[in-house]
Amino acid sequence: MHNSSLKKKPITLFVATILCCLITSTVYSKSILKDVRINQSDDETRLVLDLTEKVKYKLFTLNRPDRIVIDLYQTDLAKGLKTQIKKSGLINGIRIARNNSRRVRLVIETSEILFYQLSAIPKNSNPNHRLVIDLKKAFEGSKKLAASSVNKKKFIVAIDPGHGGKDPGAQGSQVIEKDLVLKISKKLKKLIDKEKTMSAFLIRDNDSFPCPGNKKNCRQQESLSERISRAKKGGADLLISIHADAVESTSAKGASIYTLSEKGNNSQLAKQLEQSENSVDQFGGVETVIDSDQFLKNILTDFSRKDRDMQSQQLANEILNQLKKIGPVHKKEPQTANFVVLKSPAIPSVLVETAFISNPTQEKRLTNSKQQQKIAESIYQGIINYYHKIEDSL
Repeated sequence: MHNSSLKKKPITLFVATILCCLITSTVYSKSILKDVRINQSDDETRLVLDLTEKVKYKLFTLNRPDRIVIDLYQTDLAKGLKTQIKKSGLINGIRIARNNSRRVRLVIETSEILFYQLSAIPKNSNPNHRLVIDLKKAFEGSKKLAASSVNKKKFIVAIDPGHGGKDPGAQGSQVIEKDLVLKISKKLKKLIDKEKTMSAFLIRDNDSFPCPGNKKNCRQQESLSERISRAKKGGADLLISIHADAVESTSAKGASIYTLSEKGNNSQLAKQLEQSENSVDQFGGVETVIDSDQFLKNILTDFSRKDRDMQSQQLANEILNQLKKIGPVHKKEPQTANFVVLKSPAIPSVLVETAFISNPTQEKRLTNSKQQQKIAESIYQGIINYYHKIEDSL
């Protein structure tokens, strides 16, 4: 999309149009709306409001995901300005009106749930103060999240107990990772299912190695891809992958939360965990799953990745804050790593390392059913807090 009079600014933050936000300027000047201009491309539309001065303004949605409303205070309409604008790009139409309080209202009808960003650009060398609204098509995951909130549908959480079947995961002196994480995952599912607005399902609910279709045996890369496919097919709004790792040092302790980094993590521990969770050495070594799986290659745009990553980071923070309350954490902040299971194109995803079963003290704690319940409750409360923050912003 090109506009010769307006340089395109970097997109820093987008929200779905279902989200209601209030944006106000600090100057209360009388202004005139001189012109409304629209520029469009296939998947984005830019709306530019030319004003003589800075104004106080408000942006909201009137409880509809396909309508954006902008109020401009202490503003008049320029003589001859069109008050009805026909369909253009992602905009189905715009209605403009002014009332006696010198407030101008623009009602923007859209054909679908969109993301938007509003930027205020001062005059500088341009004779006009401008409000720029960039509209972009929402990727499928965000459409579902917004629609779920509007239609009061249940919020669905996919829980992935790591490893399973022929893949035991890490092994301590008393416990195997695949068995431990399944127990915690089942406890987490029970907690989520008690919520009226939520439901959960397990990627695997027994000691099985997830494989696509009716395949009895598959490679590690196929299993990791299958976990993402099952989350997507189940309509998941979130994916929580639960693990408990082992390292050479018996002193390593504490829970960790990871979100996706395509570049991976430079720390030695993160690299070791990446290798552990992305592959099983006896079954062929590290596989480049993202390059060999067509489903994963169909990540739509950098924009959708950024939105997924932003939500994943928020979810990770909420869960880690709860885990801090019940025991030590390995890192005080969420970490990033190139975990394949987190590479869902449109589902916010986190990987929880509950503790190190290579640490005898922590292994003993993890084998205790009451401690497993506490871990499940902490993850659950983090999800609830994340969900409520989304709900409160609607």
